Amino acid sequence: MKKLYRLLPHLLFLLLVALILLPSNVEVPSYWEFLLAAGAIEVVLILKRHSSAATNIGIIVMAFLDLWEYYTTRVDGVNTMLYPIPQKVFALYITDFQRISMGVVSSLRLLFLSFFLALTLGIVLGMLVGWFENARKALFPIAKVLSPIPPIIYSPYAVALLPSFRSASIFVIFSSIFWSVFMNMILSVSSVDKKIMDSARTLNIKTIGMFAYVLLPNSLPMLFNSLTVSVSTSFMVLTAAEMIGATSGLGWYVKYYSDFADYTRVVAGIIVIGFVVTMLNVLIRLLRNALIKWR
Repeated sequence: MKKLYRLLPHLLFLLLVALILLPSNVEVPSYWEFLLAAGAIEVVLILKRHSSAATNIGIIVMAFLDLWEYYTTRVDGVNTMLYPIPQKVFALYITDFQRISMGVVSSLRLLFLSFFLALTLGIVLGMLVGWFENARKALFPIAKVLSPIPPIIYSPYAVALLPSFRSASIFVIFSSIFWSVFMNMILSVSSVDKKIMDSARTLNIKTIGMFAYVLLPNSLPMLFNSLTVSVSTSFMVLTAAEMIGATSGLGWYVKYYSDFADYTRVVAGIIVIGFVVTMLNVLIRLLRNALIKWR
């Protein structure tokens, strides 16, 4: 039974190939892009065949693709404008490659700049506030009040106050990351075992060395745990901000074509957003494993 379960995503892949290649009720101009994407997923599943998590995810993804393909190509009366067939969606990654890739680059440029500013200030200020007890008692309660406020609420005000949409977007994305990093650093620094601190002082480690070699390494596990959530939240805020007033980016791409009821491109953009967020989370996990080798 267990072996059959592990084979299930591969069987669903074969079913998908059959659905793609066999004649359907709608005209399909090209199918190789969709077939190639499904094949890439299958290769990943084969490489991760010993991972139960990969098997579970593979079953869900392949079952979804099977249902999507069957529903849009073999069920009569389906509105293919509202529910585009997957072949047309994946074909856009070739025909619309330049516009989509420019959107990815534009979004990531804003995200990385905002992330760098939020991480730098969040780590530095969080360590300082966590180190000084009076500052912690005064500022931590304020941070607890401000952090739950959805950053997207600041968007209209930020656009009105700041000189450009770019600076307004950076501010909003910065707000979605900063508070989580700031509060986690305060909690991490304030919870360091006093025995470790005393041992460091015995070795004549100065204040800067204490921050660099004791407090920061101790805070990394909690920091990386929060970064995964922060990436997803910040990208959601980014795309929402781009929908308001941007002229490029993935959020703009989805909003622009939704205004023209071009749902094929809308779905293509949504898939790209999901893929980019997944790759960013994978990157953070790899970075965490490289920096926190003792865990």
